[in-house]
Amino acid sequence: MRAFILVFRREVIKVMSSPTYWLSVFVLPLFILFVMSTIFSTGLIRELPVGIVDLDGSMLSRSVIRNIEAVPELKVERTYSNAAEAQNDVLAKKIYGYLYIPNNFEQSVKANKAVEVPFYFHYALLSVGGEVLSGFYSYLVHLATLPLMNLAHSMDIDPYKASVIAMPVTADFHPLNNPSLDYTVYLSFTYFYVIFQVLMLLVVCYSVGREFKEGTAVEWLSTAQHSRVAALYGKLLPYFLAFSTISVFANMVLFKLVHIPLVGSILAVAGSSVLFVAATLSVSVFIFSINPHLSSIIGFVSMFGSLGATMVGVTFPVSAMPPIVEWASALFPAKHFTIITQNLCYEGLNFSYIWQQYLALTLFLFLPFVLICRLFPARMLTTNN
Repeated sequence: MRAFILVFRREVIKVMSSPTYWLSVFVLPLFILFVMSTIFSTGLIRELPVGIVDLDGSMLSRSVIRNIEAVPELKVERTYSNAAEAQNDVLAKKIYGYLYIPNNFEQSVKANKAVEVPFYFHYALLSVGGEVLSGFYSYLVHLATLPLMNLAHSMDIDPYKASVIAMPVTADFHPLNNPSLDYTVYLSFTYFYVIFQVLMLLVVCYSVGREFKEGTAVEWLSTAQHSRVAALYGKLLPYFLAFSTISVFANMVLFKLVHIPLVGSILAVAGSSVLFVAATLSVSVFIFSINPHLSSIIGFVSMFGSLGATMVGVTFPVSAMPPIVEWASALFPAKHFTIITQNLCYEGLNFSYIWQQYLALTLFLFLPFVLICRLFPARMLTTNN
């Protein structure tokens, strides 16, 4: 126990006396929390710049432009006289889409002729393209029924009956758990922990690797009285306490101040966050033990942490990925943590539904023992004796 305390105190002094550690352990996580709490403050994407190619120049086409401007997702940035200019601006990302109003548009509508009103949008940016599609489509559906509604009005048909005739089948959407379609709800919490995971992996690898790079590993092990376990866990404890405190604070900010919906208990989420922190630190030590060279392992750890953004399955379901990728996703603590927190946030499910994920995170805690002899080879113990 005394050896453990000595290593813990040694590491605390090192953290407190180094600006690099202060920045990595305290400042950067809080900055990440601030960014993820405010980046989606508007909830939804609004006023995306779009264009209108108006070849008709009629009263009806101008009415279409005014109505497009009233769509919350869209902002008419410019009206074009030809499609080539609009296409160039889409490619330059000055606008994200444009609506094409053909010649004789008003005349054809009044003559009850079929008229095509195409729209084009940039779909390489999935979220932006989806919002532009939704904005244009929502108005064009209304525009398509307008001639029939005008005809029904002239014949004194009840407006409700006319709307049923014009559109007999309508969609009734009920987004579960996030009815306002707020980006904050399903992105801020998960991506804070994904970025936080990368930071934790790097900090631990740097802290352990620095001992070997600067030749202080012998002193470190000597402080632990030649105990590998005391040396390793005494060193990890300050980071575990700091990162766990930040994770609990982040939960309070995201659920209480940002008001992300939470059906389950915030204590259960806090406990899961602490377990996730411990699992991530253990994975970091395990990865470093495979190749204990700081210069080469930092890049691999960064890649591993970044892959967690994909493996959590928030933007693309893991079950739809190739089977080998789906199996590999079990190697990432962030995936299990995301499943746990999504169940707690959206469903409030009890332990029996997510015990496998808790078990997986717990198993990660034993990874450092697998290669602890590689991290501290026997010759180091001999040297200290």
